[in-house]
Amino acid sequence: MNETYDVVVVGGGIAGCFAAATAAANGADVVQLERKSRERGGFIACGDAMKSPRDPKNYPGPIDMAAIADDPAVFTNDGIERIEWWDEEVGVRKAIPYSDGSNVIDRYEFGQRLLEATAEAGVTQHYDTVVNGVTHNGRVTGVEAVRAGEPVTYDCSVLIDGAGAQSILQDMVPFDALDTPAEPTFEVPHYTHFGSAYREIIETKEPVEYHDAIIGKPLEEMGYVWYFPRSPTRINVGLGFQMSKPPIPLVDRLRRDIEDRPEFQGATVAKRFGTGNKIGSSIALRRPLDSMVAPGYLAAGGAAGTTHPITGKGIRGAAYSGYSAGRAAALAVEDGDVSEAGLWEHNRWLYRDHGEAAKLAAWDAYNVAASSIEVNVLRALTALLPEEELREIVGTKRNADGFGSTMSLAIGVLRNFVSESRAGTFDTLGVDRSAVYESVIGLKRTRDYVADYERLYEDYPSDPSDFGGWLADRDRLDERFYDALELSSAERKY
Repeated sequence: MNETYDVVVVGGGIAGCFAAATAAANGADVVQLERKSRERGGFIACGDAMKSPRDPKNYPGPIDMAAIADDPAVFTNDGIERIEWWDEEVGVRKAIPYSDGSNVIDRYEFGQRLLEATAEAGVTQHYDTVVNGVTHNGRVTGVEAVRAGEPVTYDCSVLIDGAGAQSILQDMVPFDALDTPAEPTFEVPHYTHFGSAYREIIETKEPVEYHDAIIGKPLEEMGYVWYFPRSPTRINVGLGFQMSKPPIPLVDRLRRDIEDRPEFQGATVAKRFGTGNKIGSSIALRRPLDSMVAPGYLAAGGAAGTTHPITGKGIRGAAYSGYSAGRAAALAVEDGDVSEAGLWEHNRWLYRDHGEAAKLAAWDAYNVAASSIEVNVLRALTALLPEEELREIVGTKRNADGFGSTMSLAIGVLRNFVSESRAGTFDTLGVDRSAVYESVIGLKRTRDYVADYERLYEDYPSDPSDFGGWLADRDRLDERFYDALELSSAERKY
């Protein structure tokens, strides 16, 4: 069986829904393919925290996010006031206030509402559909799939990849064989650029004291444990680590973390579909892809690497990149040009016009620097940093790096250095104070490179003909940054 559409969107997550709804709203004939059943659509592992959708600047496009926010089944906790970082072994507890509000949601209910809104935008949706091949003829021309046990070929002008981190489509598309005037701009990311995560939804007997905060705690590798309260008695507990580090047995490690905590004594795992609400996933912990386009193909969301490279936050990045992909696809179909150049608007908008991808790309420098530091030194550094500095690292807003901000960092570190020395933090972690001091200097150096990356990405090429020169400049900046961190060739991320 063959079916033909202007745009095929693979994936029923946030990026897929925003892409499909936006393309349809711009006049394209769109089908969205989801491997899960309609009932299980939106059942995805997530920390469940997101910025308020009632602020129109947070989420673009035709989906009415404010209406979804008014559904109490979705927005179960809109009282989040701060992030807290607990390092209980050394007695460190830092609170970072939110300046613009955050929420913890029921991710399944949110996913269900997104799928409903996407259908209302005029998108055809096919569930129980597993993609097992990509068709091509100089450009991507569609996908081969099995829908409810029957083989189907979907022909299209543009394929939008919303299949998530480590997308299977990227193993199927022969990027080197597609028609491009120069070397292909799309590069499939390496598995070490991703993180592995697992979460459960736990029902406690009594309300937790941190019902108005989201909690992070350190792991023995590059990653963290989280407690995100959907309500005072329903907590999303999970953990994730970066795949460039030695593997962690996620389920056992989470059990070990919560088994002795008083609030979880006698707690139960909330049920969904008659089973325990336990689920794992992979997430991108890298900068967004240098180019998210190829002839007839666009990547969005996790498939494009638009998650925050430090925290793994991905809802807003998926929404913006999905919107951008849907908009670019519809424009290309209308213009009759689905070449790399015809779809380049997706890159240009995300990196230059809106700038969300540029910010995430710049912030990846913090991930690179943190990955080069021994974990206990990194924990000691976190204990030293002022809350304002931590807010900057886990967000995407950089303070002007002038004399004032440098002095503020120095004074805050010095003050905390004295208090943590008295508390025995460095001895408990078994780290040398000089190593921690060097990591503070390294952080200041990294902040300078974050600014350099921001300027470079803000000058992202508006046309693929200029991409080669821009990429050479970016690679030279990478080299300078890696040299400053004294990383060997084997230790370098890209």
